[in-house]
Order: sequence, then C-alpha cells, then structure tokens
Amino acid sequence: MTYEVSVIENADRFEVYNDKTFDQKRTDPYQIETHIKNKLRYQLKEMLEEIAETEADQQIGALRYKRGVIGREDYRNGYRSRSLGTSIGTLELKIPRARHKNLSFSVFEKYKRRWREVDQILLEAHIGGLSCRDAGERIARLMGCAVSGTTVAGLKKTLIEKLRDFKNEPLKDEYVAIVLDGMFVRIKQCGKAKRPLIAVIGIKANGDEEILGMKTCYSENSVEVEGLLRNIKERGVRGVNLDVVTIDGDKGLESAVYAVYGNVRIQDCTFHKINRLHQNAVRKKRGRIMMKEAAKAFDNDDVRKQKQELSRFCDKWREKESRAIKLFEKRLYRCFEANSLPKRLKRKASTTGRCEGLFQQLRKRIKQIGAFESPLSVELYVYAIICQKKWLNIPGRSIGDPLLSESTHSY
Repeated sequence: MTYEVSVIENADRFEVYNDKTFDQKRTDPYQIETHIKNKLRYQLKEMLEEIAETEADQQIGALRYKRGVIGREDYRNGYRSRSLGTSIGTLELKIPRARHKNLSFSVFEKYKRRWREVDQILLEAHIGGLSCRDAGERIARLMGCAVSGTTVAGLKKTLIEKLRDFKNEPLKDEYVAIVLDGMFVRIKQCGKAKRPLIAVIGIKANGDEEILGMKTCYSENSVEVEGLLRNIKERGVRGVNLDVVTIDGDKGLESAVYAVYGNVRIQDCTFHKINRLHQNAVRKKRGRIMMKEAAKAFDNDDVRKQKQELSRFCDKWREKESRAIKLFEKRLYRCFEANSLPKRLKRKASTTGRCEGLFQQLRKRIKQIGAFESPLSVELYVYAIICQKKWLNIPGRSIGDPLLSESTHSY
C-alpha cells in the first residue's frame, strides 16, 4: 500500500499519516491469467506423471529402485517424452518405459494424444463455420496446442459415422403424429439451384417429440421423400398409432405420405395457410390485417366455434379480396384434422413449426458459412445441431450431448 505524505515547507521534519491510502496500480489481467494457466499446467503435469509412475510399478510388479522383489515381471528402462494436448495447453510428460514389455497407461487410454474436450471444441468450431484449417490454427493456438487441418478433418469422419448410426438406429412405434417439412439450401456441387433438406419429427402421446430422420433431396418430389419415410417405417415406426401427418400443403409430400402411411389423415399447416393470405392479397396492408384475424379464429379451442369464426372471416373479406379468400377456402377442411388429437397435442401437430425451429437455426449459420460443400455437409451440420441441444431447443435430445463419445487419436 502507499500512504499520503504531508510536507510543510521549510520544516525541519515531516510526518507521515496512514489515515489516507491509495491503491496500487492494478495488475494486468493477462499476466494473472498466464500465471494461473502455467501453475495449472505444472500441477496437472505432476499429477499425470505420478499416475503413470504408479501404473508402471503395478505392471512391472515392483516399486522403483526396489531390488530382490519376488514376482517381478520386468525392469525399468528410463523414460520417454509424450505430449498431451489439453484445454490449458500442451503438456510434455515423462512416461516410464520397461525393458521388455510395452506399458499401458489409463491416462493415455482415456485422453490419448489430446483431451476429448479439445477435440470437441475443434469439431464444434468447424461445424460452426470455420474451415478445417482455420479451426486447427485459430482455436488450437488459443489453447496452446498445435493441430493441423487434417486432424480436424479426421474428427469430421468420426461425426460421419455417428450420423450414419443416427440414420439407422431402431425406433419404437409410439408416435401419434408426424410433422414433415423442408427447407431449401444452396450446395456448391449442385450449382446455383437450391436443394431441399427434409426433416421428420414424431410426436408421442405424452407430448414428447423426437427427430426421426432427415435427408438432403434434389427436389420435394414424392420419390425421394417416400424413400425417407420408408426408412423410418422399416426402423420401427409402422404407424399403428399414427393418426395425423402434418405438411405445408405440398402435393409431392402428400403423395409420399400416402404411399407409406395410407391410413393416416393429412393436416395442412395452419401457419402456411394464414401466411398465404398475405401473399395472395391485392393490398399487402389489408393482407396483414387478414392474417391477424385468421390466426385469432384458428386459436379457438372449440372446433365448432373455430369453423364459425373462419366462415364469418371469409364472408367479411370475400368482396375485397376475392382471390385470397378463394385460395384460403380451398381444402380448408384439411386444417382441422389435428382437432382429433388431445388439446396438448393439437397445437404441436397443427403446424410445421416443430421443423421450422430447426430450420431457423440453420438459416443463422448459413449467413456465416454461405453455401454448403455437399449434401452430406448439410446433414452433418444439422446432426451437430441435434446433438447440441444447447444450440437450439431440439426435441428428443438431452442438453449438451457431446459430438464425440471418445477420443479419436490413439497413443
């Protein structure tokens, strides 16, 4: 601490009073952070080397420097240096060697060349929009590690295997409704034309939801979507309890649904139905007013009153917006199929909003990374979003499931 000093001019002496003090200059936070990391690295290095020494003693059958031990299986033969990448930097560890046998250590069997946490951060950075090279150079440099773009590409291959397992994992036939929708994305290898990503979400009787499948198609025709639905059916969703399938009104999706689940009822998305009022209105300002009134009518829980309010709505606007009302009334009955479900399920199955939540996250990341390299890269990206529920409120996945279940680089 420093003290205030009072000095009188021409005085023979001066006095120091400690009643007023001033703080010293604050230490640079970067220096504090560096000091903490260095200390943590040193302590972690000591702990891991101590574990390795203990495990070496157990495998050799004798403590270090002990002679004449009965049951000894081998002898020590110095040390070798091994690097271990961690989230606080790279550690250079002294690992014991034996004269004849190869010693194994749990610390490396678990963490291998890098901690799983490091691999996880690198992979998520790549999924988030960085290239393999940028993820290896920028992220690893911040953590004090040296990682190449090839290493990050190797992590991506592990994610591909997990995606393949996800697409073929068995399912239970416990869904009463399915929501089916698509979003168009730009893919470099497909040129200027955009391709649809089709997502399928199942809703259980208790209200739980789960993503059943996804596929990057070349169009929303019935053939490709039918293949996706047949895969879901073969994995276990036979449709015994399935009552409603919700789509956005696309005829190709409708044909695919009936080809696989012939006994279900098709629910047209009420949100798309309301949104088309604005699209087809002659005057857009009037179209926005119509959207609010139609949405209020659909919100009525009583089915009978809902239909009455929609009828009055159509009569009110028929003269001013004849074309918009004519298209609105076309197959309007298909917007009431979800009313057969319990109230807590009705709202979930009346629109394709469950899929739209996933697509909304995808749009945010497309702004960062632009076009995708291939259809597989689109599915990998969506699968990463599904695994990391903390990125988005995705149904059917626990919060923060890791993208990597184990380390990928062996010792």
